[in-house]
Amino acid sequence: MMENSNEYNSYSYLEEEEVHLQDYINVLFRRRRAAIIAFCVIFVSVALYTFWVSPVFEAKATLHVRDDKVSGNGVLDDLGLSRENPIETEIEILRSRTNIEEVVRRLHLDWGTEESADDLKFALLDFESTAEDPSYTIKLVTNQRFRVSDADGRLLGEGRPGHLFKAKGIRLLIDDLQGEKGQEIELTALPFNAQVQSLREGIKASEVGKGTNIIQVAYRNCDPALSSQVVNTLANVYLERNILFKSEEANKSVEFIERQLQSVRSNLDGAEEQLAAYKSDSGVVEMGTEATSLLGLLTGKEKELASVELFRRQARFAVESLQKAMAEKKSYVPAVLMEDPVVASMAEKLATLEVEKRRLLVDMTEMHPEVRAVQGQIYQVQEKMLSTYQQLLSGLSKQSETVRRDLQRYEARVRKLPAAERDLARLTRRSNVNAEIYTFLLQKHEEARLARAATISSVNIIDPAIVPDHPVKPQKAKNLLLGLIVGCMAGIGLAFLLEYLDDSIKDGELAKREVGLPLLSVIPYIGFDRQGKDTQALVDSNSSRRVLIAQFKPKSAAAEAFRSLRTALHFSSLGRDKKVLLVTSAFPSEGKTTISGNLAVTLAQTGNRVLLVGCDLRKPTLQDMFGGKDASGLTEVLVGDAKAEDVIKPTGLFQLDFLPSGAVPPNPAELLESDKMRALVDQLRGQYDVILLDAPPVLAVTDATILTSLAEQVVWVLQVGGVSIKAARRVKEIMDSIKAPLVGFVLNDKNQEGQGYYGSYGRYGTYGRYGYGYGYGYGYYQQEQPEEKMGMVGKLLTRWTDKD
Repeated sequence: MMENSNEYNSYSYLEEEEVHLQDYINVLFRRRRAAIIAFCVIFVSVALYTFWVSPVFEAKATLHVRDDKVSGNGVLDDLGLSRENPIETEIEILRSRTNIEEVVRRLHLDWGTEESADDLKFALLDFESTAEDPSYTIKLVTNQRFRVSDADGRLLGEGRPGHLFKAKGIRLLIDDLQGEKGQEIELTALPFNAQVQSLREGIKASEVGKGTNIIQVAYRNCDPALSSQVVNTLANVYLERNILFKSEEANKSVEFIERQLQSVRSNLDGAEEQLAAYKSDSGVVEMGTEATSLLGLLTGKEKELASVELFRRQARFAVESLQKAMAEKKSYVPAVLMEDPVVASMAEKLATLEVEKRRLLVDMTEMHPEVRAVQGQIYQVQEKMLSTYQQLLSGLSKQSETVRRDLQRYEARVRKLPAAERDLARLTRRSNVNAEIYTFLLQKHEEARLARAATISSVNIIDPAIVPDHPVKPQKAKNLLLGLIVGCMAGIGLAFLLEYLDDSIKDGELAKREVGLPLLSVIPYIGFDRQGKDTQALVDSNSSRRVLIAQFKPKSAAAEAFRSLRTALHFSSLGRDKKVLLVTSAFPSEGKTTISGNLAVTLAQTGNRVLLVGCDLRKPTLQDMFGGKDASGLTEVLVGDAKAEDVIKPTGLFQLDFLPSGAVPPNPAELLESDKMRALVDQLRGQYDVILLDAPPVLAVTDATILTSLAEQVVWVLQVGGVSIKAARRVKEIMDSIKAPLVGFVLNDKNQEGQGYYGSYGRYGTYGRYGYGYGYGYGYYQQEQPEEKMGMVGKLLTRWTDKD
């Protein structure tokens, strides 16, 4: 036997077998249960989410941000770039917290309302609360009256639609209230900052194409109307703030002139009243020539002083704005003195440097030497421009002082006039000066107002948002397709992961490489009837799960596999005595008993006298197939309570007899190792051609190792996917240590895990590589084949297996 094993080992293939597509398909088939579960979990989850989630609508608006170019700047015109903020900055300004806060205020997104009925209608115009828990219940008494309660249910008072309701910690204005008595409105003041942050995160803004200066603003919400309102309101707020920024200088001038106008108008009215009263009281209505001349000079100087002061105020604002822009490293050119050629040239150079800086920042950082050099040039130009405006401011201050000195000189000459004429001149001067200044300020106010009105926003709303008709999420077809794809990928991935983690023996080639034994046969999956009852067993038992497939379905694939096993055992020890055959396995529930019973029937079909002995005294199950349950058996023979001839039962199948295990003893190992067991086997050798011992598992108990000393052939049953490589090696080590006559192993596809591997003999048939040929597929006997169509091996095997 050992020589045969060594011969096999020397002949076995040690190199790795080439991997085929069929191998991957077989992995999927074996792990189909896990793959299907993973696929179903993912696909069903995606489907449930797709059909149960609330639809989300998206509203979009497009804005065009024009470039504010310096007049006559050919470089900017050619490149299409602005000296102002780039489009990324405009997007950040659009999504700034200030703008979002204004949107929340205008749309009252920090007010939460929930109506108790669909027919309840109302318009919430004002709502403020200072309570810690700003939650209120508004209950209708009539359409013209309602009651307000706080979160604790305390009544705060009654109110009427269209009238402001004030109570402790609440300010409320409701209008157009329509509903039935008893209907309620749940009103909650939501955290303002949280709503602003949530809305800001939901606003998406991006440039449509590179260099187009077109911004697309989008917002998603379950309410389609609200989504369009948010986008349009944000666009309008952004547009208004853009105009406000552009007209900041004009606004400052208008505000200053308006304040001056109010003061001058008041002074003018007072001066005219005092002049009229003086003329009436004194009777002096005209001044002399000198007084009239001095009055003209004084009036002109007063008007000149007002003009200088207004210009100086504009220059001061320009200096302050330019200093602020330099501190923030921004580009800014004041509107004052833009008609001056020196200032215009500096503005053009500043714009050119800004373009160069933006070009460099595409590939460099702010700290790069080239960028810093350009920034230094920009700073130098800004310094020159600031110096120019500071000089202008200084000159205006000196001019104002000069005009004031002239005024003081003329006033000294007026004081030398006669008292009556001097007083009339003084009053007339006040009236005329205030009138001239008022007229001058009115002209400047109109100019500033027109300048502000003429300010054009650099932002245009191209397409305002409309109420979306269809939701953007969920996309049912896309989600289901992705669920299908991801489910398939997850199922396949899980199948191969489990295959990778599984170190069990799953095919014959792997088993042969690991244990170094020949593969005697591959037993395919043996099914049962739908009720779980073994209709092919000799015993009509509902609990029976073992099938005598070799007898009742002789043309099945499993029956053919048992005949192949019989052939392999015959050729494994030609010319030697092979009376006692032992069948064992590594672990329980590997199908050892089923194989023992079917092998015994197959051996008996050739005309041999066969005795099947149930040697599993710890967990006897063989009697479920052949009968003898709760009857005397091997245990009673070994303890001397019965004789062998009295407990051996004929099965009625050919010349097959059955010796059941009998009662479960307290010391099965001692009984099997006893001299009575050896004497019993020696006694039965003369009565039977083959004695088949159904032994317990090797790794579970020591019974099988004891019984190997009584056998001439040991067959090892390996379940597909049921025995790890380490366990198989351990069984082989045990068998080698006791020098057991191990002729090979039988691969049992008990759980239909290896069907892909063992579906035909064409690849993993028995002994095909060692001279015994395949001859048949598993489906060969499903239809009758004429003998002339069979191969030589097929004819030989058919005649040999059916000779009786």
